Amino acid sequence: MGDTRDRLDESSVQILIQQVVALAAETTTLAVDLLKELDLTEPLVNVLWRLAPDAPAPSMRTLAATLNCDPSTVTFLTDRLEQRGLVERRPGPTDRRQKVVGLTRQGAVVRARFVETLTARSPLARLSPDEQRHLRALLTRAGADPSLFTCQAI
Repeated sequence: MGDTRDRLDESSVQILIQQVVALAAETTTLAVDLLKELDLTEPLVNVLWRLAPDAPAPSMRTLAATLNCDPSTVTFLTDRLEQRGLVERRPGPTDRRQKVVGLTRQGAVVRARFVETLTARSPLARLSPDEQRHLRALLTRAGADPSLFTCQAI
């Protein structure tokens, strides 16, 4: 009897995996199209995504830790974003030797356009707020960790 239940659970897990992969693929397709419109790459938009306009500007080292990548990679990405006028580096508020990186006005506009458009077009937007909260709780329970959002992937 336990054997049948195990098979049913295994089948259910396989279907869930297929659904999660399909959802991720649809979201990635939306994101790639939007990246083309904005002339950005995935790593660049991931930096913008992590720079919340209403939060204090993080240090370069903190940003690297948040993105789970080497500080030299963040320097490279920040250089590209700075050249486009989307971010600016400035001395840290408490330690002038430390550099913090923040969005420029233009960077905040580009970030908002990406985040808002992706959010509105996402298949997850079809869910009610209660369904979204429930799904988020289930994904958290399953171990989905948004902090693993890296400088390499959307």
